[in-house]
Amino acid sequence: MPRPSRWDDVVAAAARVFSEKGFGGASLEDVATEVGMLKGSLYNYIRSKEDLLFAVVRPDAEELLGRARELAGADLPASEKLRQITAVHVGIIDRHLPYVSVYVQEIAGKGISPEWAEMDREYISLVEQIIRDGVAEGVFDGRVEPRIAARAMIGSLNWLTRWYEPGGPARASEVAGQLSDFFLPGLLARRRA
Repeated sequence: MPRPSRWDDVVAAAARVFSEKGFGGASLEDVATEVGMLKGSLYNYIRSKEDLLFAVVRPDAEELLGRARELAGADLPASEKLRQITAVHVGIIDRHLPYVSVYVQEIAGKGISPEWAEMDREYISLVEQIIRDGVAEGVFDGRVEPRIAARAMIGSLNWLTRWYEPGGPARASEVAGQLSDFFLPGLLARRRA
C-alpha cells in the first residue's frame, strides 16, 4: 500500500496514543483525532489497527536487532560489545520513547506472531552468546548463567520505557554508561587470591 506524505504523522500519532492508552484501549478514532484527520481517512494509510501497530514498532526493533547482529560478530571484547549494545538500546529509547514503549507493552515476549517471537528470541540469543563468549574468554565469571544475565540486562534496558526522560544523545550516552557500569561488574571474573 503506498504511503502518502502524512504517513510519518499517522505513525507518530499512533505511537503516542498506543503508548498512553495501550493497544487494546486505543481506537482508530483516537489515532485520527491525534493526527488531526477523520477516522475514515486513516484507511488511506492502513488496512487495520494491527498494521498500524507493526508500523509503529518495526523500524526500531529492526534497527536494534541489526545492530546487535553486527556487534555480536564484531572483533571486540565481550565487555565492549555489551557496552555498545546498551548504548544502542538506550539511544533508540531516547530518540523514540513512545514507539519503544509500545513495543515493550504490546509485543515483547508476548508471542504475537512467529516473526516477532523469533526477533525477540534472536536478540536475547545474541546477548546470551556475547556473555557466553566472555565466559569462555575468561573475562566474565564462569559462575554466570548467560541466559539469566542476558534477560536481566534486556529487562533492565526495556524498563527504561517506564522512567526514562529523553534528553538527547548526551543524556542517552550518560545513562547507557551508567547502566553498563552496573551490569559489567556483576559479570566480570573474580580473581581469587
